[in-house]
Amino acid sequence: MKHPLNENLRTQVRILPAKHGDSIIVKTFDSQANEFNIVIDGGPPGTFEEVLHRELRGILMINIIVLTHIDNDHIGGLIKFVKNALFNPSQVERYWFNSKNIQITSTSDNIHAGHAKTFEELLIDKGNIKDKWEEDIIVGVEPKMPEGISVEIVSPSQEILEQLYLNWPSLSEEYLEKLQDLNISAIQPSQIQRGTLQDLALADDTPANQILKDIFNSSSIAFVFRTFDTSFLFLGDAHPIFMEETLTAKGYSADNKLKVDFVKISHHGSKNNTTNKLLDMIDCDKFIISTNGGSSSHTHPDRETIARIIHHPERVKSNYANKRTVYLNYPLESIAAKAGQFVHGEDFKVGNWELIENKCILENE
Repeated sequence: MKHPLNENLRTQVRILPAKHGDSIIVKTFDSQANEFNIVIDGGPPGTFEEVLHRELRGILMINIIVLTHIDNDHIGGLIKFVKNALFNPSQVERYWFNSKNIQITSTSDNIHAGHAKTFEELLIDKGNIKDKWEEDIIVGVEPKMPEGISVEIVSPSQEILEQLYLNWPSLSEEYLEKLQDLNISAIQPSQIQRGTLQDLALADDTPANQILKDIFNSSSIAFVFRTFDTSFLFLGDAHPIFMEETLTAKGYSADNKLKVDFVKISHHGSKNNTTNKLLDMIDCDKFIISTNGGSSSHTHPDRETIARIIHHPERVKSNYANKRTVYLNYPLESIAAKAGQFVHGEDFKVGNWELIENKCILENE
């Protein structure tokens, strides 16, 4: 669909090469053709120097900065941004972050909890942020957006946030461990031996952890973003069971699917964050996985996730009617070197699908 005031305008989404994390920049336009920019996460700390600062230089106004959750592979680059001389508080209209009062550190080295600040304090050090902070970005809240742009929050819930705050003293040690951004030193074994994609799609897809046992990822902000010409489901690292429950409560099902043009797959393609039931409830044929293959503690994507995207029950039932595309924001070979080979030629013979590697800029055709 073309913009009614200027047919040359296009929504553009940049899935930045943010190592094992997420960093996304959305540029679109409201009904009056005013530019509207959202930055979703900043990847781990190194992302800022390597790519994020260059991308942000070309943006005069960031309308919303979204920090989906507390994990360092999402928030680290934005902490570096806020501490950098490039940062100008007047160029950011609003912040979405549900954990503003949780103490965080700003680098992946020399970690000392006693030196931590809240993200809010980091911003206050840079200037007045009064009336810019929006917290309690949860299911049921309808954030104010300009005409022609809409957002529907699908994660987290108030209960999940309360559990995060309540348990933070014990969770903080786990958080400090997550800050250790270590590289993978050895080539990972191939995932092909796990089975064919069709067989893996039929295997048990129960997540390893329940919602409240995976509180970091379960607290992730996830939302449907719609513009004049496209729609995205940005899942952050959201928990699939909570997503199933939310979509069901909103009236979506295998018979009444949530229709979007793109889905940013949760948690970099981990098998614990994408289920068949969730995919059965979504009408979409373009899926994005953001990862360079992972870090020392977690590698991704999983072959099981690819299997479910291509062969989940509702798609098999349709006899693979529409071609499906999986986008990677790094070269396939470099991802496989860290995560192990997760696709091979035989996989493409069934399922009517393609994989596009090293793709960082997306527009709806």
